[in-house]
Amino acid sequence: MAHERGLAKRERGELEAMEPWNSFRDMERMFRNFFGIPMMRPSRMWSMGLAEFAPDVDIKETDKDLVISATVPGMSKDDINIDVTNDRITISGERKTEEEKPGERYHVREQSYGSFSVSYALPVDVKSEDVKATYKNGLLEIILPKAAEAATHKIKIEEA
Repeated sequence: MAHERGLAKRERGELEAMEPWNSFRDMERMFRNFFGIPMMRPSRMWSMGLAEFAPDVDIKETDKDLVISATVPGMSKDDINIDVTNDRITISGERKTEEEKPGERYHVREQSYGSFSVSYALPVDVKSEDVKATYKNGLLEIILPKAAEAATHKIKIEEA
């Protein structure tokens, strides 16, 4: 019988755990997970300059694969890094901001910029060497083929 790990879980880095706005992000995630609807992000509630950028991620499972979709608009594929092991994935990168030019001024600036890194413990083992990723129109899609399940074998006990 195969051992299932359950749902994919986002892992928190050491630096992320020390950031002052984590309690607001955690509260937003709690409401989103509990009610199933998005809540206004804290970065939208308090416009205090440039907001932190973190992609929205979906992870779904099919019979053969795990499929991860991440929204990373305004980035080039060269600005995104993907690291995969058989039971974990880390997506990182940086969305760079446009510098204000002389004679220009922003009246509203709500887009998020900056470096990001998100890690997830995967619910099943995957073949990390066969992972494929595509990026089009701000959507990153990663296909992680599931590793073959270890077959269960009956062992015949012989008399000694």
